Amino acid sequence: MKNSYSLLFISIFTVLYTSQSIAKLEQQCLLHVPHFTGNIVKTDPNSQPVYIVSDSAEFNYPINAIYRGNVDIQQGNRQLNTDYAEVKQIGNAEALERFAYINSPFNYKDNLIQLSGRSARLSLNDKEIAAKGIDYQFVDKQGRGTATSVEVFDNHRIMENATFSTCLANDNSWSIESIKMRQHIKEEYAEMWHARFKIHDVPIFYTPYLQLPTGDRRRSGLLIPSIGHSRRDGSWFYLPFYWNIASNFDATISPKYMSHRGWQLNGEFRYLVDLGLGQIASEYLPNDRYNPLLKNDDRYLFYWNHNSRFLQNWRLNIDYTKVSDKYYFSHFDSKYGRSTDGYAEQSISAVYYQPNYNFTISARQFQVFDNVNIGPYRALPDINFNYYKNGLLNGLFDFKLYSQAIRFDNNSNLMPTAWRFHLEPSLVSSIANKYGSINLETKLYATHYQQKKGRDSQDDVQKSVNRVLPQIKVNFQTLLAKKNSFREGYTQTIEPRIQYLYRPYKDQSNIGTELKSNYVGFGYDSSLIQQDYYSLFSDRRYSGLDRIASANQFTLGATTRLYNSDGDERFNLSLGQIYYVRNSRIDENIESSTNNATSAWALETNWRINQDWNWHGSYQYSPNLKKTSLANSILEYNPSGNNIIQLSYRYASKEYIDQNSKSNNYGQDIQQIGMVAAWDVNDHWALVSHYYHDLAFKKSLESYLGVKYNTCCWSVGVGAKRYVVDRFNPKDDEVKYDNSFNIKLELQGFSGHQNSGVENMLREGKLPYLKLFSLH
Repeated sequence: MKNSYSLLFISIFTVLYTSQSIAKLEQQCLLHVPHFTGNIVKTDPNSQPVYIVSDSAEFNYPINAIYRGNVDIQQGNRQLNTDYAEVKQIGNAEALERFAYINSPFNYKDNLIQLSGRSARLSLNDKEIAAKGIDYQFVDKQGRGTATSVEVFDNHRIMENATFSTCLANDNSWSIESIKMRQHIKEEYAEMWHARFKIHDVPIFYTPYLQLPTGDRRRSGLLIPSIGHSRRDGSWFYLPFYWNIASNFDATISPKYMSHRGWQLNGEFRYLVDLGLGQIASEYLPNDRYNPLLKNDDRYLFYWNHNSRFLQNWRLNIDYTKVSDKYYFSHFDSKYGRSTDGYAEQSISAVYYQPNYNFTISARQFQVFDNVNIGPYRALPDINFNYYKNGLLNGLFDFKLYSQAIRFDNNSNLMPTAWRFHLEPSLVSSIANKYGSINLETKLYATHYQQKKGRDSQDDVQKSVNRVLPQIKVNFQTLLAKKNSFREGYTQTIEPRIQYLYRPYKDQSNIGTELKSNYVGFGYDSSLIQQDYYSLFSDRRYSGLDRIASANQFTLGATTRLYNSDGDERFNLSLGQIYYVRNSRIDENIESSTNNATSAWALETNWRINQDWNWHGSYQYSPNLKKTSLANSILEYNPSGNNIIQLSYRYASKEYIDQNSKSNNYGQDIQQIGMVAAWDVNDHWALVSHYYHDLAFKKSLESYLGVKYNTCCWSVGVGAKRYVVDRFNPKDDEVKYDNSFNIKLELQGFSGHQNSGVENMLREGKLPYLKLFSLH
């Protein structure tokens, strides 16, 4: 506990009392590389004139010309300086070739490279150069080295006994030596034979062949490995290989060795074709050696995301994630899901769009990670049709029709299956002027169920169920604006809102089967009650259609906003509550009724304190529970770029959790504080830290500290993390933690686009940073 708070205070102190750099690292790095000035000449070199200036010259026409002292040769983009040069002409007028021979130290430059060496031959008919004993430096980007000889052609360079590094001059942090190197100019990559990677001139490893990028273009090859250690995984090593299959296909294959678990093979394939773009990924660990819950089982993940448009008006979307077991995201870090999500979704949908209507056919199921015996229903198929028509009856009404045909099935033979057919027409009429608006909406819910009991169930279900529910809703809004008396130049608005909603009662206990102890939710697709400010004005208590509660209620709410003289919103505050004329209910079970005269008070506020500071807060007070049910607050300091400090607090009462989860077994309140700090300390150092602590639980949930050091040609990142893996007995506060660290070394300077790595480090952890809602 003491150590955790020490980490928190050290992180805040570090970022607050360390100054930022004036210039970005990549800008500083580019200041030390040569830059081409002037206009690039792209015409045929043979047609470009040659300009030669020297202290003295000797002409032997038409054989040769000898130039001595401060010789300067220019042709198009090329310029060469030396003390001695001989220009020869070979061939006849129809095939005349011109060469400049340099037999003294020289300096050469064009729009792509600068060379210095002992001797050279320069073709004045094309872009070819042959030189010996050279040092080279790329122009306008990092990349330098040496070679005993080089031949420069139009689209490639061939070097013998060559070196390459993106480090700046006089920096030997790393380099690659090779017997032969071929640099491909347009494709921006280098091939090396018998390559030796060196750190400070000390050989680290050897490979007979190596490809290395020299620019932004994608190239196949090994990426930078990572190493680390954790209590569960043991020591691990991660080595990704990138395969640039084609311009529209690529793949990354990443084997990972964990001393406690074994070898895990990870792969990701990306594609862009006429039918759309997508990503397919998999993670596979055979015979997991360290798994206290699943002994020696194969662990795997499969992920597919696809989005496309075809036949002009059709869209196809696939979002499929499946894992081997419910503990997968708790045991493995994966960018394709988190344990905090609670489930993995598997869905596919095809949508047809027209200006006044759209049609969707889809299938959807969920893999839940909760400890339940019976999981949620899958929807296969789910057919939806929406129709819109505005301006009916001389513009008085807008018409909308939502219709659905869906089949529900469940893996458990205890649960019934069903077809649901639903029609939901509505008419909306709006009257608005400068004082406000009144919206009148009438709607009809017409639903038919064809149900069949589960094969192993002893409970019968009503085979055919019809439910017809009319609804009327009246919504009044107005906006009052005035100059704020407390802040000069500010305008304040007050936006009251009143809504009346009526829908008669219909007993819906004959829809589906309710098994609270085993089943997530009840009905086929109903979900939990939500009572934040925005849902106070929604039509229904439940997001699904199987439980449409009666309504005879008024909702009162108001929002006030403050705008500065530039019209930017700097503050808002919203407050609302539902007043029930009659209790809202779905059946004769009193637990499903609202059972009180009002809903919870809901409050939400956002405050843009200044350019750097933002605050967000929300609060709910339940008259039924006679206590605070929900509360959260976030204060964020974001002066520029990646520099962020965020403090957060989250509270949920035990009664509220039990009431809405239907589990009645959580056992305590949720009271969590959190801190996230991310800072580009200067042009070399970046720091990220986050810490989450449960006050009711009296234990740390997760802590993370990541530090990255960046230079022009390399960077190293170190991360340490401690988080709760399993919670055995909430009442006795029994938990198990995992402690891990990782190290990642990266070579920089290939593309000229460098970053501090703060954004990637912010995504580390089970509880990632969530960007605060900001006012503009």
